[in-house]
Amino acid sequence: MSKTKIPWADYTINPVKGLCPMACSYCYARRMYKRFKWNPEIRYNSLEWYKVSKIKQPSRIFVGSTIELFGDWIDEIWFQSILGFTLIYPQHTFIFLTKCPENLSRWSPFPENCYIGASVTNQKMYENAVKYLQQVDAKVKFLSFEPLLNHILLD
Repeated sequence: MSKTKIPWADYTINPVKGLCPMACSYCYARRMYKRFKWNPEIRYNSLEWYKVSKIKQPSRIFVGSTIELFGDWIDEIWFQSILGFTLIYPQHTFIFLTKCPENLSRWSPFPENCYIGASVTNQKMYENAVKYLQQVDAKVKFLSFEPLLNHILLD
């Protein structure tokens, strides 16, 4: 876990580490894995959550900033553990962002302190995100237009 310069988050935490199989051309995490020669094996480390206990003030924590947590390669037990930890720290807001909104309903309803978002880069992703977010029960649902690669017609 670390402090972040992301404007909508105070911290990032990556309980699942490894090189995301999606291989998006614009992925900053993929470049980091290559540059720093990080271990590409996808693995879960529940000890990352210990760092959250050190945060004294209510904070916004971006979960999974370097991997797609809603991909088919994430073990169901890992994700159940992640949601369990968000319940242990109700004073914090946990922000999840995905490029796979079709998998969100599997975990719905989300704990009240979890904000659920979908990344949108083009029209098709926008339409999918809107469709699948409507099927999710979460206190806050949002779209993140980044990186916006094409014009999008909002309906």
